[in-house]
Amino acid sequence: MAENSHQLATILFADIVGYTAMMQVDETAALEKINRFRQVINVIADELNGTIIQFYGDGCLVLFNSSTDAVEFAKLLQDDFAEEPKVPVRIGIHMGDVLLNQGNVFGDVVNISSRIQALAPAGGIYISETVYRNVANKKGIDSVFVKEEKLKNVKVPIRIYEVLTAARQFLFQSYSTEETPEYAINENSIAVLPFTNISRDAEQEYFSDGLTEDIIAQLSKIKSFKVISRTSVMQYKHSPKPIKEIGTELGVASILEGSVQRSGDKVRITAQLIKAATDEHLWAESYDRPVNDIFSIQREVAVAIASVLNTTLSKKETQELDHVPTVNMKAYELYLRGKLLVEKRNKTDILAARELFQQSVTSDKTFAVAYSGLADTYLLSAFRGYENPMELMWLAKKNIDIALGLDPSSGETQASLGYWYHQSFDWHAAEITYRRSISLNANQSNVYLWLAILLEAKGEREEALKIYNQGSEVNPMWDYLTKNKIKALANNNNAEEAVRLQKGLIEKAAHDPELLKKRYAELSRLYWSFNDKTEALAAATKAGNKGLIKFYNEGDYSILQHEVDKHYDEMKSRGEYISQMWMGLDYANAGARDKALECFNNAIALKETAITFLLIRDYEFLNIKYLSMALITRKIKQVVNF
Repeated sequence: MAENSHQLATILFADIVGYTAMMQVDETAALEKINRFRQVINVIADELNGTIIQFYGDGCLVLFNSSTDAVEFAKLLQDDFAEEPKVPVRIGIHMGDVLLNQGNVFGDVVNISSRIQALAPAGGIYISETVYRNVANKKGIDSVFVKEEKLKNVKVPIRIYEVLTAARQFLFQSYSTEETPEYAINENSIAVLPFTNISRDAEQEYFSDGLTEDIIAQLSKIKSFKVISRTSVMQYKHSPKPIKEIGTELGVASILEGSVQRSGDKVRITAQLIKAATDEHLWAESYDRPVNDIFSIQREVAVAIASVLNTTLSKKETQELDHVPTVNMKAYELYLRGKLLVEKRNKTDILAARELFQQSVTSDKTFAVAYSGLADTYLLSAFRGYENPMELMWLAKKNIDIALGLDPSSGETQASLGYWYHQSFDWHAAEITYRRSISLNANQSNVYLWLAILLEAKGEREEALKIYNQGSEVNPMWDYLTKNKIKALANNNNAEEAVRLQKGLIEKAAHDPELLKKRYAELSRLYWSFNDKTEALAAATKAGNKGLIKFYNEGDYSILQHEVDKHYDEMKSRGEYISQMWMGLDYANAGARDKALECFNNAIALKETAITFLLIRDYEFLNIKYLSMALITRKIKQVVNF
């Protein structure tokens, strides 16, 4: 496939109908279906010269050079899926000019194909009139007119036809595509979907992602709005899911979506607000401006949405919306790149983000949130054991103080300060600062997480769960927050809800074999902590985790310990910093009690910043009774200012 080239192509979208409902009924059967779905597509695509662009969760996007090949592919697919074990799939096909860039495909054709697919019934193949004209006289391909439909983001109504197949008689009534939420949705709840980068320069992807996050931040300044965090909406990037389905999954009344096209110092931004339940367009606008006018556009979008939703802005909210963080576009773009990297939380990206934030504050020494972003790279690296925390804590505080001097009312800077207090063991100050940060910017899901962890470690379990729930409303799809919430539920003896949430993580991981194994291993440990050996073994078997199975059956943790030994031997050979705290956690998860306790005592002696994590009981620990931790926790409590 050529890089950065235009070509005429036929785009096919295929999607399993009602996959979420399947997972709730029988997750094993559901996983078998999605595996069968992918295997069949791989085989048939090779035979009919199809190029698989992307598998996404329960769907797939395939490119063809011939519309006939695309339709034949769809027919073969549906005929195969009509055989046992049946897979309820709907398919949409359209053709036209597309842009190929680094293995991805862009253009209106992609959007129209996905919208057509969303209209098709289970077992059906819907095609546009353009495709119909190309295959109408082809032997063995019979089609009937279905309807004319006005598709979202498409000016001209599209005439839609259905390709007839033997498989069409199967209606797959076992699963419903309608999943009505059992709770009332806040009418002022909004999700901002990732703005599409339609610039010819794929490098501008960071700019469109950054714009998405900044509009989320602007809307979050309006107190009456419930705005979904960026982490949760990013999974819908390039997703063909209908707006109604996305709204249901995120629990919001309105969806904001749009596109960004940047060329030199000019930018064109389109945005539209859609009522999720009905797909009704509530508002739309286009902005053609100089790129350095980006903050004015963000403000105008927020004010326009407030007006559409009949929200009166307070004087304080208006002032906050008027705030311009920097007039230096170079500093702003460096900040955006760093912000996107730091979210990934791994060592490599955190260090890369640190360099970008450093460049940003060098370009604009008055850019407050860039200083707090820089501070966060030190704090995250310290807490996660990537680097020695001694110097990092000092560097973090240095940058926090600069940020506070520039903008003391920044929710982001207050969050960084709270995290610094947290790791400095001044929990009284940390709790106050976290709550102040949330009052300034209620969209910071990381602050809900940090505050909930602190409260649970203090023994305030009910309050911790309350904060976790608030964080889940803001960022329902953030796995790390959910994992910690599961731990809190387990410690609160709410086994049923803990298992339900863990199964939800398993469902989300269906498209990632390695992550899926990890999620089943976590479920296995959860069942083991509830003394349910049968279910623990079953989950460990699904995870393919021989170490857990051996431990459950024989009490032998040698396989698990060997994996940990090997990991840290490799780190030592590379001369990397090793955190005693995090090495202890790994040995505790492996059931190597003596090694784990030794590491924990070393971490306390070194005052590693993450040692307070041990004040929370962890269901993943094996072979370590909580009483074994009594002396450890007593030592930790002596260094904390509660």
